Amino acid sequence: MRFPGIFSSIRFKIAAAFSLVFIAIAFITNFLIFTYLRENLLDTHMRFLFQEATGIVNDVRVDPVQIPITDEEQLIYVWYESFSASYPVYEKSGFPAQVLPFFQDASVETAGVDEFAFSKTLTLDTLDIIMVERALFDADNGTIRLLLSQDNQAIYSQIDSIRTNLIWANALSILLSTVLAYIVSGLSLKPIQKVIAKAQVIQASEQMERLPVAKVKDEIGELSLTINEMIERIESSIKNQNQFFAMAAHELRTPLANMQSELEYRMSTGEKEVSPETLTSLREEVIRLKNIVQDFLLMSQLKSETLVLRKSHFRLDDLLYDTLERMRPALTKSTFELKLSINVAPEKLELHADREKLEGVLVNLFDNARKYGTNARPITVQITEADDQLSLSIQNALAADLALIQKGMGLGLQIARKIVEKHGFGFEKEEGEGMFRVRVVI
Repeated sequence: MRFPGIFSSIRFKIAAAFSLVFIAIAFITNFLIFTYLRENLLDTHMRFLFQEATGIVNDVRVDPVQIPITDEEQLIYVWYESFSASYPVYEKSGFPAQVLPFFQDASVETAGVDEFAFSKTLTLDTLDIIMVERALFDADNGTIRLLLSQDNQAIYSQIDSIRTNLIWANALSILLSTVLAYIVSGLSLKPIQKVIAKAQVIQASEQMERLPVAKVKDEIGELSLTINEMIERIESSIKNQNQFFAMAAHELRTPLANMQSELEYRMSTGEKEVSPETLTSLREEVIRLKNIVQDFLLMSQLKSETLVLRKSHFRLDDLLYDTLERMRPALTKSTFELKLSINVAPEKLELHADREKLEGVLVNLFDNARKYGTNARPITVQITEADDQLSLSIQNALAADLALIQKGMGLGLQIARKIVEKHGFGFEKEEGEGMFRVRVVI
């Protein structure tokens, strides 16, 4: 019993395919989720900074200078700007002054809430910096601008934590999905494993076991039905093969037994010279053996589908007359009578077939009628037409037990059937009530 490796099994391939699909879906989904969460967290963080900055700039006074107290991590820079003047108002210690050129030339681009707005933001290493401004509505139409800088490590740590948690969650989900897919695929494939186990114990014979077919109409049930149909074909092939061997043994036994009896008789009488009768008898048996071997070769060609048909145009009645002329001596010697009936217009008797092969079929059928039939009734030969089809039938009375007769003439009938069917014609056989009838439908 052979078992596939774990990595080459269908079960593993199903689990792997499911896992790959899950990984692709999970990657895309989690990437979109992470992007959405990151953007929302950063947006919330910047909105919080904006609210803090607007609250601070709202409390700033220029004349006299009044700066609200801010948290230690909140670094601010304030300057006044009007059409006629621009000067710093306040700078908290530690504020990153290198960012001032980036903001001092900026103008308000986005309207904010009430009279406040923020025009620019900047992320510098571990700091987020935002600029807001407030109009003073003084004589110079001055504006107070404020830069608020605050550490962003907390928000980015939170984003990194979300990323890490998503990665671990995905890894765990992939692992669980792979295990579950492997288990579920195993359960799904269990009926196939039962089919395999049952098929492995089936032995080739004329009566082979069948695979169980589930009541559920699914692919596994269809597979079982298909294998059962294949088993039927194997059974039929084995039966045909055994029947062929039995017929071959029977066909060979008779001439060999006749030759053996003839030789043993002559040896027992002490004859030193072989009589012409003995030579004639041996010659007939050798010819018979030769014909049997030719039949075996023909059957082999038919089974291997290497037989070539050399087709030509001829008339069915001409073929029948030529065959009867060829068989006349044998039929006359056996005192058989023939009853011939042709009920078809001559122009409809045209055929396109292998004349030699069909003549061999007719010779075989007439020879079987002579060997295994009785001359108590004539051999009836009819050519009729029905539904635009020609029908040639040969009927004769049987002389002995039907099973014994079939054993003797089975090889010839098989060859005849195969040749007729290779032409695309029909071959029908009927037996019963002491009569045997073969019908070729063209």
